[in-house]
Amino acid sequence: MKTPTPNQPLAAGHNRCGKPLLLVLLPLFLPLALPLGAAESRPGQSFPQPTQEALTNQAARCRRLLKSSVIDFYLPRCLDTQNGGYLESLKGEAFAPTGEKFLTLQARQLWTFSTLAAEGIETEAALKAAKSGFEFLEKHFHDTQRGGYFAKVSDAGKPVDRRKHAYLNSFALYGLVAYHRATGDPRALKAARDLFKVFETRFHDARHGGYNEFFHDDWTPVIDPSESKYVGDLGTKTYNTHLHLLESFAELYRSWPDPLLARRLHELITINTSSVLDPGHHCNLDGWHPDWTRVESPQNLRASYGHDVECAWLVLDAAATVGMPPRTLRSWAQALVDYSLDHGYDRAAGGFFYTGPLGGMANDTRKEWWVEAEALVGTLTLYQATHDPKYYEAFRGTLDFIERHQVAEGGSWWATLAADGTRGPNPSRTSMWQGAYHNGRALLFSARLLEVLSLEAR
Repeated sequence: MKTPTPNQPLAAGHNRCGKPLLLVLLPLFLPLALPLGAAESRPGQSFPQPTQEALTNQAARCRRLLKSSVIDFYLPRCLDTQNGGYLESLKGEAFAPTGEKFLTLQARQLWTFSTLAAEGIETEAALKAAKSGFEFLEKHFHDTQRGGYFAKVSDAGKPVDRRKHAYLNSFALYGLVAYHRATGDPRALKAARDLFKVFETRFHDARHGGYNEFFHDDWTPVIDPSESKYVGDLGTKTYNTHLHLLESFAELYRSWPDPLLARRLHELITINTSSVLDPGHHCNLDGWHPDWTRVESPQNLRASYGHDVECAWLVLDAAATVGMPPRTLRSWAQALVDYSLDHGYDRAAGGFFYTGPLGGMANDTRKEWWVEAEALVGTLTLYQATHDPKYYEAFRGTLDFIERHQVAEGGSWWATLAADGTRGPNPSRTSMWQGAYHNGRALLFSARLLEVLSLEAR
């Protein structure tokens, strides 16, 4: 089996230190892989192995879709040239101000444009966009007095929701590290390290583990049920937030391998593989009380297929980042993804449904853009780890559905579709929750994985 060395480029993509980018996909996942031809046998398995030509063609397809459906739609059209940062929604066919800017969207766009620049893709435009986002984030969202980042500011940058949520702040961390990786700007790494310290002193739950999630700007908890919320019920811990903390902490660790950060990554790996797991069905549940007893509500006792396929690849990435033997988690990852394949994959049209009851087939059969995006990386990662072609077939079927239905004619992806790919009465393709992060990352990371697999198949 031929595998790339850490300094061997597969396509465009090196950072300013001369090292290949997306270490998550190159040396980190390679220890997971079985030799080609060594697929684990399964009863009734009938899918053929993809050829090297098919792998190469799919990689080119992902890069083409990245350019046409993500980059050309957002870059540079979403830049707020008057105030800085990014415009979040469309008015007709043009990006337009809404009166507010949301931390999650601003930080996700910062991560995306920084990563494109570091990969050598549309470098000049991506760097300009990333700089605009970084400067706006630090000038307007950052609470320089009490630490952390506000939830929302006005178009011009005046705070309009000064509360601080761990989920939102996790994306601020993610974007800051990516900007440092792309530019080498020491301010970004310092800001990221400072934010990690805020997570440690303000969000971390030393008694029960994990992170308390929602606070006012003075760090008193948000508990009034009449207040608006962003992620999960007030007073709970969520799988969703802890999954994205794992994501951002792993990103930071690759630039700053701090011992305390490593311990927190191990803690988050445990939470995402054990604490939030429903032991009867091998899927994760979102809502938990602070002591990690689950929220017993019908809305909570459901599988979220997109989160679980995303969790599989993010945990494998984080485990490899902190030096854990990745194969020790391979069976866990297979079981998690297999549950989603068995209960939430659309074998007729391709793609994954949204949610379903525990132990039952999906009954919320919407096709959400982010679910389909994360399914690409999750299934392809499992294919690389096992060479079981059922995972490649799920990847291919999902990508087929995306290109046929999810990709919008005018650019970007439709946020929500019916199971058969039809759109509802008010379709959306960008918003405060939907930017270039899920689909842009999925297409870029999938292309890199496919290029690795193509090299292995020689």
